Amino acid sequence: MPEWIAYCEENREYALKTIRNMPLSMKYQKELSLWVNNYLDPFYICKAVIDRKEGYGDPFNLIRAEAEKDLEFAVLSATRSDRNNSEILLFESNLLLLFNMVLSQIRAA
Repeated sequence: MPEWIAYCEENREYALKTIRNMPLSMKYQKELSLWVNNYLDPFYICKAVIDRKEGYGDPFNLIRAEAEKDLEFAVLSATRSDRNNSEILLFESNLLLLFNMVLSQIRAA
């Protein structure tokens, strides 16, 4: 297993642990966990790139747009108290950063 895949898995586990430890509603925790398990999983992203290579100009931009849209949909399930927590806003930004790191590693591979 390449070193970057192990690093991606560590980031995914960190994100899931952080979600479990944050005071979030169950629905929002579930939606964020689903997003993390999809978009921080390098094997899922590789498969998504392969599936989208035929018929699309740049599958990486398409997957990036899907990830951003899916995270926005996950945010819609947050309660008012979830959104009042400033830590969650920073965490969501970090999730996108981690996703972009996974995507760039896959593009380079």
